[in-house]
Amino acid sequence: MGTPKMQTIIVFIVFTIITQTVSQCDEEYSVELKNRMYKGVKYEPDEIIVDNVTKVERGCVCLKEVCAKKCCPLGQAYNRELKICVDISKPFNPPVYREYQLLPGYNATKELHFFYGKMNCSDELEEIRVPVAPASYNFHLRTDGKLYVKIDTSVKVLIYDASKYCIDTFVSDTEEPHLNALICFVPKPEHNNYTMSSSCMLISCFFILLTVAVYAWLPELRNLHGMVLMAYLLSFFVGFLFLATMQILILLKEISEDICIVLTFIIYFSLLAAFFWLNVMCYDIWWTFSGKRAHGRSGSQNKRFLCYAIYAFGVPTILTIVMAALEFSNIPLHPLLPKLRLQGCFLYGNSKLLYLYGPIVILCVANLIFFALTAFKIAKIKKETKMLRDKESSTHDQDRKDTQRFTLYVKLFTVMGINWILEVVSSFYPEADVFWQFSDAYNVLVGLIIFIIFVCKKKTWRMIKKRIKDYQRSKSNNTQQEINGNNRRLAQWRTQPDRTSSLETIRTTDGERSSRSNKSVNINPH
Repeated sequence: MGTPKMQTIIVFIVFTIITQTVSQCDEEYSVELKNRMYKGVKYEPDEIIVDNVTKVERGCVCLKEVCAKKCCPLGQAYNRELKICVDISKPFNPPVYREYQLLPGYNATKELHFFYGKMNCSDELEEIRVPVAPASYNFHLRTDGKLYVKIDTSVKVLIYDASKYCIDTFVSDTEEPHLNALICFVPKPEHNNYTMSSSCMLISCFFILLTVAVYAWLPELRNLHGMVLMAYLLSFFVGFLFLATMQILILLKEISEDICIVLTFIIYFSLLAAFFWLNVMCYDIWWTFSGKRAHGRSGSQNKRFLCYAIYAFGVPTILTIVMAALEFSNIPLHPLLPKLRLQGCFLYGNSKLLYLYGPIVILCVANLIFFALTAFKIAKIKKETKMLRDKESSTHDQDRKDTQRFTLYVKLFTVMGINWILEVVSSFYPEADVFWQFSDAYNVLVGLIIFIIFVCKKKTWRMIKKRIKDYQRSKSNNTQQEINGNNRRLAQWRTQPDRTSSLETIRTTDGERSSRSNKSVNINPH
């Protein structure tokens, strides 16, 4: 039993090594060696392949140098109309960039190893060989030998290695010689479900905002726990709203790279802030059952909320600044960099796993630990107070309320956990339409479920009814007070004792004025 298994493992290892060697060094991208040397550089056995026909050793030059591909040999250019190589006197020296910076004086033909000829595109991948221009004039060769292509109608940047492009001077009877490239392009539109996804998120935003409105309207719910919940929901609302906005702009092709970057940072910060507020909830419920309850003191609760806000908004702010600093730094391209401007809107692939899902996973693990400790504490409290419920009814009532709040948080954590599990899985399988549809439908349910958990309760409905009655009673009292005030002012005016004498005074005053006037007339001489 042991020997066949060992043989199988050895065969598998050898096959893997051979496969990797061949895939890294195809004969098309190799050079003929003499005494295992090429240009004074010695090649090791694992960097050599043997031609099956001529038995000549060939070196995997791309393992030693940076490789690029030119459509025609040096001294020739590519005639786009005839699709052949023609002689040209103009030297070939394309501009080369390191990331986004042009390198003046960089000699591409000396620094890079060029292979010559048009590349073979894959029929299985539905690739077609097309020129970059006029679809885009925003392309350049990089120091790593790859071709950078930015299509104006797409936010996502295309990066091609030497097996998927060839760059050259293009000539024709109607155009001046100019730099262009052929690429293996996949014409199939990028798979997305933005129409369904954005609609679902906007519906979810409505229920989230409705939940926040209820908590903000009811005074009984504007305590520490209600404020934390509202901060969480508002962060989640902003993240969903801007993510839906981004997807709608992409569908309408009305988004630029700058807008995309700004929206990415807003969404990233908001979603992280939401999960940090969820972490605050889990910590707070554990803190409550650890025997450090604040007993409703307003000053203490406000101070705690301030500390929570510094944590829940501060850490995402730091992470967002770090991501932005790495994105706009001059660090050479690395798998751990965000690469926002290369991958389209928002994070993608390994960057998404590292910068978004990484912190979320850490927070979820911490939340599970808090939940486990809290559940253990609740079980212990129930056991200890089983015989003391009548004697300490107020304490028991508070424990019961905190236990109910713990149950709500567990439900919320479960809802959001399922949501992000679906998000992670769907990002790994973007072509799974059925799974995407299920994930989008769940995005609608997230807001609705949150609304049901925190609003659709008998206690909350009683508060809403009481609030409405209080408002109606207050409005009625204000109206009655206004009527009573008007009646009092009218009664006072009617019962004034000098109202008749005032009229007589007016008459007497007028008579005296008339008499004085007549006397004045008689004094005057004729």
